[in-house]
Amino acid sequence: MATPKPVTEPATPVVATVTEPARPEADRVFDPRNKVFVYDTTTGKKLDRPVPETWLDGRFPQLKEVPSQKEGR
Repeated sequence: MATPKPVTEPATPVVATVTEPARPEADRVFDPRNKVFVYDTTTGKKLDRPVPETWLDGRFPQLKEVPSQKEGR
């Protein structure tokens, strides 16, 4: 009789770990109730009043959010 060959494979399949890519800013959730200060990139001037955060979702591509001046933000 033939002897069975020894099994060298692991009993459980090897699962590759997948890391999620960083979400681009376009996938960010914008809240229409939040108001943010923005500046116009074409003129370089800051708007004098805050605008709804939803304006930054691509409706107005020339607007960018003003960086926070507070420490740690």
